[in-house]
Amino acid sequence: SQLRLSPQPCEQFDYKINQHIVNLVSTNSFVSLYGYWTPSCACLRNHASSLITKSTNTSSIWCLQTPLYRSMATGLPVAPVSATSNAPNRKSRLRHRAVGVGVQLDPITGSGGGGTLPPGAPSYDASFVDRRKLCEEMLADGFVQSFVDFFYLTHRPEPNQEMVAQVVAADPEGLSGPLEIDVPPREMVFVREQLAAAENARRQGDTGTVYASYSALAKHYHAAEDPKTGVYFYEKCLEISRLTNDSRGEMAANHDLGLINQSMKQPGTAAKYHERHLSLAEKEDNEPEKRTAARELVKCYRSIAESHEAADENNAAVQFYVKCLESAQLAKDRQSEGLANYRLGRAFVMLGDANRAIPYLEDYESICQELEDREGEGQACAALASAYQALQNDERALSYLKTCLEVATETENLVAQGEACCALGVIYNKTEEFEQAVEHFERNFELCRTTCASNATDTSLVDVARVYVGMARGNFKLKKYVHIINTDPVKLLQWKIKRIFPSEKKKKKKARNPSGSKPAQRGAGAGAAAES
Repeated sequence: SQLRLSPQPCEQFDYKINQHIVNLVSTNSFVSLYGYWTPSCACLRNHASSLITKSTNTSSIWCLQTPLYRSMATGLPVAPVSATSNAPNRKSRLRHRAVGVGVQLDPITGSGGGGTLPPGAPSYDASFVDRRKLCEEMLADGFVQSFVDFFYLTHRPEPNQEMVAQVVAADPEGLSGPLEIDVPPREMVFVREQLAAAENARRQGDTGTVYASYSALAKHYHAAEDPKTGVYFYEKCLEISRLTNDSRGEMAANHDLGLINQSMKQPGTAAKYHERHLSLAEKEDNEPEKRTAARELVKCYRSIAESHEAADENNAAVQFYVKCLESAQLAKDRQSEGLANYRLGRAFVMLGDANRAIPYLEDYESICQELEDREGEGQACAALASAYQALQNDERALSYLKTCLEVATETENLVAQGEACCALGVIYNKTEEFEQAVEHFERNFELCRTTCASNATDTSLVDVARVYVGMARGNFKLKKYVHIINTDPVKLLQWKIKRIFPSEKKKKKKARNPSGSKPAQRGAGAGAAAES
């Protein structure tokens, strides 16, 4: 007899797939793309074996044409396939065969969930299964879409680049092509069961089970450091929830897609999913969901703002810090709200708009006092001092810097102590209080040497601190030098010869003979020892 196809093929399988089935499956069998196989299991087993062998030899010809492959490559979601027939599944020859101990595999992920297989489905012992056996079982049971997805998931390049790098480093010449993924038997059984359960539930119209199975697969691949595959299954969950008007499922899918994109260092994409989650929660007036979405939006907006700040795009950074602050207030997270105020105020200082920065920095200071965060309070004082310095208000800046130094000393933060001392020295030098400037610059120099020894700061800071000390000492002695030039040129000439101020010469004489009497005559032995 001649091979025939279903008169109404599935929408997700295009004409090319149909032609591959015609080419790969031999004659004397009837194939429907929805997975119903007739007439005999005996010949179907042979057809399945032939199909798998030929697909393997032709570089995964099934996978290259499937919606799963195209979705992985382009990032587009795939609509779930609905059944067009209510015919029962044909039982497999392997259905009642005992394999190993016949113990049902526990879910891999700790989150549980997932669907269940049809009644009479086989149990597996992971130590007695392989890829080919599972592929044959899925085809013989009529789970064609599950076979296609399973085939791709177990015949593809290794997604974990760290593992690929380790293999290449261990044997650079031994890897002739892309490293193929090595799926453990236990994981293959889990994936097979979830895919088959999802397809079976979809035929019966049980969208809840379909969602649970895809969600379990997504969580598994997310935990297995394969986020792209996790995104694919989360998108299927999202589409199912939209098709069934399941707002809670849609919120959960958006939340999971946001989290997985955050783990992939894509805060912009993640923010879109969390914003959709927040919109749905506001529509449902669901307060816990609103807070959950807002907490994640704080992280996304902060990450985006920091990237703009690093690129010296302060205007764009301000926009996202404002969004971060609004989300933190919506989440009622005082710590995140304080940090957003601090970052926003600092960004305004960088833009030269200190007047707008001060209210945000004062809010951060009050939040830190409320939370008894002394280090944060010290940060707030340092930022406020910088803002007031930009406004030429040295008196307020000096007050905040003294508080900052006090807090940094209390918390034993050496870096913050050094920065506060340096800023104080600059202000004292500006107001010509050179003695105070020298004192603070010298303390900053010693702190920089200490932190540099512990690799907390760079050696260049020590050099800068040394220059500050030299400048402050020069300014301190300059006043006395100018006074001598104007009033006593004789002493100036003496200083030019010996490089010693007259006042310093008297001090040295007193230090040598504090009592004012002549030194006692020393013996020859003592004199020799002194000379030595």
